[in-house]
Amino acid sequence: MIRILAVCFFCLLVATLPSGVQASADSVIWRASIPAEPPHQGEVRLIRRDSALVMQTILNSKVLKHVIAAIQKKELRAWPEDREGWVDSRRYSDELYRAYDAVRTNAKDREDKGDRHLRLMIEFVLEERHNFVTFYAPTLTKRGEQYSVQEKKLLKKLNTSRAYLYNNLGEIARDSFQIDEKEALKLMQPIPGGF
Repeated sequence: MIRILAVCFFCLLVATLPSGVQASADSVIWRASIPAEPPHQGEVRLIRRDSALVMQTILNSKVLKHVIAAIQKKELRAWPEDREGWVDSRRYSDELYRAYDAVRTNAKDREDKGDRHLRLMIEFVLEERHNFVTFYAPTLTKRGEQYSVQEKKLLKKLNTSRAYLYNNLGEIARDSFQIDEKEALKLMQPIPGGF
């Protein structure tokens, strides 16, 4: 009887935990190697995580500094000063470089000195009531061209405007999956909390 009560209490406790604490399952909607042509420097995935929509970028590169510079160049082009979300874009670019710097510094302490790959994971997360970008230092395994995240260490969580995050999801989908705007919008449906 005590065992049954303990199990019931545990189930009740897990059910009432905030969604960020509970384990969540990722359902991959679409994935693509980046860049599209070899040599690949990582992978982009559009994911449903519980009720959230997530654009996850996994970077695994010996030339991560150049990859980051290319991302920042695209940001500058996509988010001119007169476009809503410009401030969020500048903040994202700054944090992206800080995350790169943290990953580069941490790599110096790595046991496998022969591995020159630097690893960074970026997630654009659109939830019903929250929008943010997270930067992680991940531990990865790879099968073929697909990555699995074994562990991840949070480097930074950056809250952004909904307009910036939503529009950037579309920009990344079109660019990485090589699809048009209409197809990108279909992939992203339904939008958590609407827009």
